[in-house]
This record gives sequence, C-alpha cells and structure tokens, in this order.
Amino acid sequence: MRLIMTVLCLICSLTIWAKSPVAPEVSLDDTLTPSAIIRLTKADVSIKGEAPGSSRVLLRVTTSRGQSSQISLPVRDGRFECLYPRQFPKAPKLGADVLFIDATSANSYDASDKQAEAMLIVTRPGSTPPDLPTAFTNDLQDRKGNVDQRSTEWPNMRALMNLYMRSRAAKICGVGRSDFDLAKPADLSWFKTNLALYEFQYRDRNWSTPLNHRVARNFWQSVWDTWFNASNDHPLDGDPKNTSSDNYMPYAFSNDFADMLIMYLMRPGMNNLLDDNLPQMQQEGVLNLLAMQHKSADNFALLDHRGLQEHYTAGAFRYGVFTDGSYLTEGKGWFYNPASLDYAVGGCLNGRGMWGMGEALLRFPKGAVAEKLKAAIPLTVKFCLKDGLLGGYTKRTSKGHLYWRDAGEHAYLVVGMLAACQVAPNLPVETANGKMSLQAACVDALNAFVDLEKPYHQWEVYPNTDSMAIAALADGCLLMPKHPDAKAWRKSATEVADAWMKAKVSPANFKGEVIHFGLRRTPETMTYIWGEVDSSSWQAHNFIFFYQTGHWTHALARLYQLTGDDRYRIRAEQMVTYLCGMNPWGVRLFNELGGVYNWVEDRDKDGIEDNLKFDMYPESTAFSQIGIMHLMKAIAH
Repeated sequence: MRLIMTVLCLICSLTIWAKSPVAPEVSLDDTLTPSAIIRLTKADVSIKGEAPGSSRVLLRVTTSRGQSSQISLPVRDGRFECLYPRQFPKAPKLGADVLFIDATSANSYDASDKQAEAMLIVTRPGSTPPDLPTAFTNDLQDRKGNVDQRSTEWPNMRALMNLYMRSRAAKICGVGRSDFDLAKPADLSWFKTNLALYEFQYRDRNWSTPLNHRVARNFWQSVWDTWFNASNDHPLDGDPKNTSSDNYMPYAFSNDFADMLIMYLMRPGMNNLLDDNLPQMQQEGVLNLLAMQHKSADNFALLDHRGLQEHYTAGAFRYGVFTDGSYLTEGKGWFYNPASLDYAVGGCLNGRGMWGMGEALLRFPKGAVAEKLKAAIPLTVKFCLKDGLLGGYTKRTSKGHLYWRDAGEHAYLVVGMLAACQVAPNLPVETANGKMSLQAACVDALNAFVDLEKPYHQWEVYPNTDSMAIAALADGCLLMPKHPDAKAWRKSATEVADAWMKAKVSPANFKGEVIHFGLRRTPETMTYIWGEVDSSSWQAHNFIFFYQTGHWTHALARLYQLTGDDRYRIRAEQMVTYLCGMNPWGVRLFNELGGVYNWVEDRDKDGIEDNLKFDMYPESTAFSQIGIMHLMKAIAH
C-alpha cells in the first residue's frame, strides 16, 4: 500500500488546511444514535437533537434525488424533535433513500458553527437498498447522450453540488461558497477542474475509435485536474522549469481506477439509481481497465533511475494511463519523482486489478465483455501465482500455498478471484502448483492466509492489510461453506477480527471512542499515531484514514453475513455513523457528493480530531462506499 501512503503524504503538503471548533452549537447526534443506517418499518423517520440556549432551530432535509424541504421547530429544554416527512411541507414520501439533514439555530443556513449536518441511510425491510450519492464521480451524461444541463442527472447533481458547496463541511475545508450554483458556467467549470474525479476533457469525443490505450469514454482520474503539477507529474514539453498548469496531463493509476469501477459495478439493484446511463459507464469502465492489463509475454517495465528493472509480463497491470490514453511508465507522471517507487517489488496494482475484473464478471457473466474477462483473469492469476516467482513478487507459505506479495495485496487478488468464481468456478487457470480450476486456485489462495496468520491472530500491523484478508476468508466461507477447509478459514477470519476489535488505544493519546482501526503494533494495543517512532514525523499525532475505515466496514459486514454475530455489525455501523455526522465537527465526512475525505487528524495533540481538509480521494471514497454497500446487503440478508 505504499502508493496510498506516498500520495497521502504529498496531498498533505498541497491541500487546504483548516481548523474547526470541536463541535457546532446544534447537535444531531441523537438522530444518529444508535446508527446512521435506519431500518424503517413506519412511514416516518425521527429527527432529534440538542440546541442549548436556543429557542428555535431550522431543519432542512434533502433527499439523494435533490428534493429539499424544511421547517422551523421550537426547542424545549434544549432539545428538539420532529418526524420526516410527516411534518415537512411538500416532502416526498419516504422510501429507501439517503437523507441529508441540516440543522441551525441561526435564522438561515449560513454554514456557521451554529449549523450541524448529518446523513441518514434509510432502508426498508423487503426493499432494495438506496443508491449512494455519486456527484463526485458522475459523468453528467445520460443514456441518450445528453450532457450537463440537458442531462437527466442535472437537477440531482445541481442540488447536491450546491448543498455541498454551501455546507459547513465545505467551509471548514476552505472551499465553501454561499453563492455557488452549478448552473453558473464559471461554477460548472470550477467543479470539473477542481473537484470532479470524472475526466471531462474527452467526454464529448467521438469514441468510434480508441484514444491510444484508452479504448472507451468512461474514465476516472486519480485526483481532480488542478492537483497535477510539478511535484507529481511529468512536464509535457519535457521542460521541468515550465510549471504552467497546462503542462501536466492528468492520469489514473490502474488500482484507483479499479476501485472506482468496483464501486459502480456494485450499484445495480439499488433503489432509485442516480445515473441512468450506469450500464454504459460500467461496460466502458471494464474495457478501459482491461486495456491497462499487459497481454504479451515481453517485460513492459523500464530501467528506472536506480538502474533497476522490474519483471512485469503477461497478466500484470500497467501502472496507469494518462487521459490521452498513453501509458504511465517509469519516469513519467507520478514516477517522474525518483522517490516514487510504488511500481517496484510487485507494485500495488495487480490485486486490485483482479478485484475489478472479478466484480466485472459478476456483473457481465455472459456476452462479449464476459469473454474478454474470462481471457484476462487467467493471465493475472498466472502472473501473480506463478510468473511472479521470477521477480520475487510471488511467495510460498511453509505449507506450499502460494500468495501474492503480502497478505494485504494477496487479499485483493483473492477477493477478485472469488467474485469471478461465482460465475466461472471451472475456468482453467495455471499457478506454480499446476493447472487447475479457478475454484481450486481460490482454495489454495485462501489456505495461504491460514498459514500466514501469526499466533496472536494478526497478519500485519496495518489495518488495511488484515481487514481485506478477513474479507477474503469470509467470502471463501460464504461461497464454499461445505469445503473441508472452510472451518479453518472461518476460524482464522473471526479470531483475527476479534483480536483487532479487542485492541486498546491509550487514552493518554486519544480521548474519543475507539471506533476506527489504527496500527496494531502489539497484539493487545492499537495506535492512531502513524509516526509514533519518529517524533519529528509529519504523522507524529493521531490520524484516522478513511480508506481503512471502508475496508473494515467491508470486512465486518462480510463477517456479520457469515456469522450473524451482532458485534461485527455494530462496529461497522459505528464507523459509518462517524462518517455520516457523529464526529467532532458534526458534519458529513461521507458527503452529499458521495465523496469521502482522505483522513482527519489531531494536529494540536489534545487527543481529539481537530483538522479536516479538502482532499476527497478515490480510495477513501470507493472503499467506504463498497463497505457501506456490503453492510446494507448483510443487514438485508
């Protein structure tokens, strides 16, 4: 996961830093208690909170479809309560939906410290889960090809984008504007270049022919356009002194692209889909991901600045693609910086590439795309579980089971293999242990986790590594419950999860409730101080990383579906509820755009998170949404 941490470190130096009072004057925590995920069996949902010293509050509720209604409510003994939609004039009937709630003790919504924000994810027994917001990654194009103001998605996009830009969270992050309106040409342009992950530059091109190695329209960049600059990109004219913003071409890392694609592939079956051209986006995204996979036996890696060359052959994923369809290579883009070595020693691309392909085969089990995937999946299995031995990327356990790089990277690979196995269990593949079915390769890969588990129930100190390994083992148990090794998989997954959940955080360092997961440096303890060893490190205070929160939500949701143990569901819902507003700022960290911030931190080292910045990112967004979708599925199950 070095790519993640390096990108995070760089974003730290580039984004807007802002500090906020710990809490707003109004609180919506009671609305979020015990969970932001509501199983609604009645016609209304209760909205309640506290506003000490105020006589009235303004309450506004906006649906994920952009429909907004509000009321003024009396405050009695510092508290207020009402029912939505019953008490809100012209509010739509409530079904499975996502609600964005704003409450203020001021006379209007001005994003001041008098305002609190919350999100409720409303489900109904027997109904499909609600679709999660997507404005952050939306293409502003409908199935008929209409774009921007003419698209069917425009009213929803405009309402939610305006809501975000006028929110207290946006104000804290330093980008909020009370006069923002997506309908203004200048504001639409700002959105496309300063916030959106979707790549709009070539959206309206005639896609009857490919654009270099980019074969289809749908494309998500790894960060918004204006992020790319001299510190993280290759100058197009070759002149490092030319730091003009138009001298840097945006790109997508293949792993980030796969993450976003998975998030979109999981959305069918949701209630009131927000993107009516979703099938087109999915299919085009799959084709672009497949175009990043190397198909021939030659080595595509170049000599790097160290004079070393990796060994990446058929089945390995390219590091990424620039928006013009040219490949991201050593010495270009992110790797223009000699310190960026994320591609080295197995990189962090192939496991998530496989995960994307596996989820794609689940969505497209038949037809031309399925045939392409069935040809591509064995190539990556062979590279990661056989050919990678040559470069030292593939390893064996003491019992001879094969694994890719480390437990975390192997977990991504296995989750993808298991997804594909649901459709094509007998797909022929080859590993260093011989030719076999995909299902047999999955069994061998799952057993590797059991071999690698340490006596104190841990694989690594990193929470993202162990959470995804737990998810992979739970997937294996759910897919093959009668397999003789399933008991060992279940035992490993639950024992590791339980050990992480029992880990204690020093109250001297962290004052809040222990909900999220940090570094587990000893079997019994956990810390959010990532730079704990080096007091001069920029990480020498508490950090909560939300891509890890997403992974743990995913893992615990799968364990809950496997075991029915409420402990896993409750911890997962606590993490989601924090993202939805029960946090020190009282704002939506999983926001109305569908984006999730990279991290929050405790810069003044008083034990409470105090710093939130404008850095929504593909991994935090995709992994959190993926985890929430798994959790809704597990709850419904």
